[in-house]
Amino acid sequence: MASYHSPNKNKGATLNPATKINQPSVMFASTFYIGVAFLIYNMLPVILKSAGDSLGINEQQIGYLGSVYMAGSAISNVVAVFWVRRLNWQVTTFISSLAACSCYLLAAEATYQQLLLLFFTLGLVNAAIVSCVFTCMGDTKNPNRAFGYGIGFQVILAGIGSFVLPVFIIPYWNFAGVAVFLAISVIITIPMAFLLPKAGIKGNNETHNLSHTNTTIKPLTAMIWGFSGLFIYFVGQSGVWAFFGRIGGEGGLSDQQLGFIFGPTLMISAAGGFLTGWFSSRFDRRLMIIGSITLGVLSLLILMMPFGTHFWMFLLSVLLYCLSWNFVMPFMMTIITENDINGSFAPLVPACQLFGSVVGPAASGHLITNGSYFNIYLLAIISVVLCAIIFVSIDNLGRKRKTMRILDISDVNAISTQEVNN
Repeated sequence: MASYHSPNKNKGATLNPATKINQPSVMFASTFYIGVAFLIYNMLPVILKSAGDSLGINEQQIGYLGSVYMAGSAISNVVAVFWVRRLNWQVTTFISSLAACSCYLLAAEATYQQLLLLFFTLGLVNAAIVSCVFTCMGDTKNPNRAFGYGIGFQVILAGIGSFVLPVFIIPYWNFAGVAVFLAISVIITIPMAFLLPKAGIKGNNETHNLSHTNTTIKPLTAMIWGFSGLFIYFVGQSGVWAFFGRIGGEGGLSDQQLGFIFGPTLMISAAGGFLTGWFSSRFDRRLMIIGSITLGVLSLLILMMPFGTHFWMFLLSVLLYCLSWNFVMPFMMTIITENDINGSFAPLVPACQLFGSVVGPAASGHLITNGSYFNIYLLAIISVVLCAIIFVSIDNLGRKRKTMRILDISDVNAISTQEVNN
C-alpha cells in the first residue's frame, strides 16, 4: 500500500486559498469594506445637497458631481474584469483606501472644479475596492451569506450616516465636515486590507475545476442573462426609489414624518440581507426569490391604493420595499457568480446596478403624467417580475447540470492517494 504524507500535517504551512477565503476575519473585513466603499453611492442625496449648499452651486452643477462619480465607478468596474484576478487584493484595497482617504480630505477645502476631479477619482478607487471584495465574496463557500452580510452592513452604515450627518455634522461644519467624516470611515478600514486574501480560488493555480459537459444552459449564457436581469431589476427599482420622498411629500407627509419613516425602515430592512444566509441553507433559493419579489410587488400595490400615502401604510410600503430589495439581491448575485467559471466578471455586478440606477430615475421621470406615478409603479412591477422569471429560470436550468466543484490542491492530493490505496 502506498504511503502518503498529507501537506496539511505541516501546521506551520500557509493556509491554502480555499481555507483562507472562508475565515471569519475575511468575512468581517470584506463586509466592512463594502459598507464604507458604498457610502457615497448610498448617501448621494445627502452628500450632494451639502456640497451644493456649501459651494453655492446650482442644481445642474450638483448633477454633474453625481454623474462624474457614477462615471468613475462604471469605468473602474468594467476595467476590473481584466485585472481583478491578476493583482494582489490586499495591496489593491490598501492603495485604493489611501487614495480615497486623500481625496476626501482634499475635498473638504476644494473648489467646484477640483471637486469634479476628486469625485471622479473617488468613483474609480471605491469601485476598485468593491471589485476586489465582490470577487472575494463570490469565491466563498456560501456567497448567499457573504453578499447578504455585505448588503445588510451597507444599509446599516448608510442609515447611520444619513442620520448623523444632517443632525450633528452638516449644521456645524457643512460639507467639510461630511468630507472628514467619510475620510475617518475609510481610515478605519485601511488596516483591514491585510485581513483579505491576496487572491481568490477560481482560476488559481492551486485549484482544479472538475466539471461536466452535461449542461442544460451554458454558464456564459446564464451569466449574460443574469447581468441582463440585474440591470432590468435596477431600472424599475431605482426608478421608484428616486421618487419615494416626493411621493410621500405630495401625499401629505411632512419632512419630519418622512425622516422617521426612511431612517428606521432602512435600519430594520438590513435584516433582509443578514438573514439571507440562514434562509439559503434551509429553503429553496427559487422560492426565496419569488417570495421576495412578491413582497416588492405588494409594497407597490399598497402605494397604488388611495390610502397608500397615509403615514402607517406608507411606512409599511417602504419597509416591504426595502426588505424585498435587501433580501433578493444576495440570491441574484450568487446565481451570477456561480456561473462565472473563471471568476473574472464579479465586478460587473455593481456595474449593472450602477447602469440600472442611472437609467431608472431618468426613465421614470418621463413617465410621470399629470402628477400620477401609476406608470412608474407599473414599470417597477414589470421589471421585478421579469427579473424573477429570468433568475428562477437560470437557477432551475442550472440545477439540471451536474455540479462543478472547485477543489484545493490538498483535496485533489487526498483523492489521488485514495485511488492509489484502493
